[in-house]
Amino acid sequence: MDYERQSKYSQPMMNNSNRLEEISLDIQLLNMMCRYITSKNLTVRRGQLINMRNFIYGIDPSVYNNDADKQSRVDFIKKGLEARLEYNLTDPYTIIKHINGGIFDTSVIDLNNYQELPDSEIMWLNNMISEALKFKTMTHLAKAMYNTCGKFLSSDYGSKHKILSEFEDINKRVQNEFRKSRTEDLEESEFSLRAGAFENSIYDIHRSLTSPRNLIMTGMQGLNELLGGGLEAGRVYAFFGLPGEGKSTILLNLAYQIKKYNKRYRTKDPTKRPCIVLLTMENKIKETVNRLFNIVSAGDNFKRHSPGEIIDIFRMQGELYLADDSPIDIYIKYQPSFSVDTSYLYTLAEDLEDQGYEVICMIQDYIGRIRSIDHSQDTRIEYGNVTDEFKVFASVKDIPVITASQLNRDASKHIDEGRSKNKVDLVRTIGRSNISESMLILNNLDGAYIIAPEFTKESKKFLGVQKIKARYETSKLDYIYLPFKENNEIALEEDYGLAVPVFKKTLMEGLTFQTASQSVYHGNKINEIGSGMKPDAEENIFMKSQMSNGGSSSSVDLGNILESNIANNIPYYNSIELIDPLVVVDDYLIDPLI
Repeated sequence: MDYERQSKYSQPMMNNSNRLEEISLDIQLLNMMCRYITSKNLTVRRGQLINMRNFIYGIDPSVYNNDADKQSRVDFIKKGLEARLEYNLTDPYTIIKHINGGIFDTSVIDLNNYQELPDSEIMWLNNMISEALKFKTMTHLAKAMYNTCGKFLSSDYGSKHKILSEFEDINKRVQNEFRKSRTEDLEESEFSLRAGAFENSIYDIHRSLTSPRNLIMTGMQGLNELLGGGLEAGRVYAFFGLPGEGKSTILLNLAYQIKKYNKRYRTKDPTKRPCIVLLTMENKIKETVNRLFNIVSAGDNFKRHSPGEIIDIFRMQGELYLADDSPIDIYIKYQPSFSVDTSYLYTLAEDLEDQGYEVICMIQDYIGRIRSIDHSQDTRIEYGNVTDEFKVFASVKDIPVITASQLNRDASKHIDEGRSKNKVDLVRTIGRSNISESMLILNNLDGAYIIAPEFTKESKKFLGVQKIKARYETSKLDYIYLPFKENNEIALEEDYGLAVPVFKKTLMEGLTFQTASQSVYHGNKINEIGSGMKPDAEENIFMKSQMSNGGSSSSVDLGNILESNIANNIPYYNSIELIDPLVVVDDYLIDPLI
């Protein structure tokens, strides 16, 4: 790393008057600044550290000559700022080692008794330093402004234009110094190639995007892939389904899995406990807890157990406990439909902050049951406003927001017709146009997915998921089928960490293609007619056959055929010419084709 070039943009910013202030900070404030320097809190930004350095270097060091305790802390702060700004160190122990290596044999702060600064104290200290820098600026420039104003008032008209120019220059200096000392979050509010601002933004953005808290995992490899790795902070995700067909189910599964599979998650404010919030506006608390029990207990019945047994099942089987190795809490809150608007999300999150929690994910069930702050009688506009307000909340709190909404009647028709004909991969037959009030909802979402439960011929239940919008880096997958656990209608199977994922790309099993000496088949029944075998059109099956083309092997891009036919609802055998002689094979019983 080129530390010399880096330090060029890391030196204390000096205004036109470099006179040092003769102020002595008390020991408590210096201790707080020492803790700030070694804090892991992600709200501490590079620009704020630069402000602190400008502040501490602006104090005349001679004021501490007769106070060894204060002097040692000032030296600690200066050396710590060097570690943070010139060497980009963030780990407290590494920063301490850097400081000790330069000036101390023993640490000023005993990290064994180390107490993190909460967000509120960091914000207070940032504001205090910012205001102090502004006061210093005004102290140096107020006299010049006063003298200039006096000259303007006492001069004749012909001289005033020169004094106006002088006053304008002073005003520009004031504004420039105020900009330097402000504590805005550069990552979120602005980006510039200006020396200093550019470097600060890059360091802060890199730190944010590479932080483990930026991405929350689910317990399903297929869904993680569809999500682009997981649920990203500041994003809004929505699942669209028919009434009673999996919206609340997937939201509850996600709440449970986020708790279970993000045990190493650390809050932005290290003094807070991480918390997932499930705001249910449809199912009451007892219904939601009963369903959560069903998820963790392999489909067991809540009412067949005593309270003590239920607690043990939640703790032991479900891993629903709080400990250092499993710090995330799940907070479920019920509000009646339409009883609150989206501003309640802030109230809920901030009330929990007062109780020592940091909300790391907000799940709301569902869009059609919460009001917009800017309420509209037009449902289309109302839904658009709600998702827009969700996006603002996600950005302000820097967390993912997950919600759900309804598919329209046309989607219901497609799904019902497909089921009546024993078809599968039904989630492929619906799209964006099937979302109620689709365009305004979709405009404000970062990720949008259509869901539909489906069954194989063996009665194995899957949840079909189709990606219809992704405003983030994602895989090429657009459709997946997530299996439910055996004998459990609402618990999605978890495969986090398994070598082989359990999700499927299609429910049309057994369909393969090989060359002339091998076989093309889809394993359903095959009927013998005359000298050859033909597919049973009523059951929409594909058959095993040998293919020839003038005595040479032929090849078919079956993947393209599948995608084309699925999109156009065409039976597969209509687009492959099967040439006699055909070979009879055993029956294969698998899922019916579209």
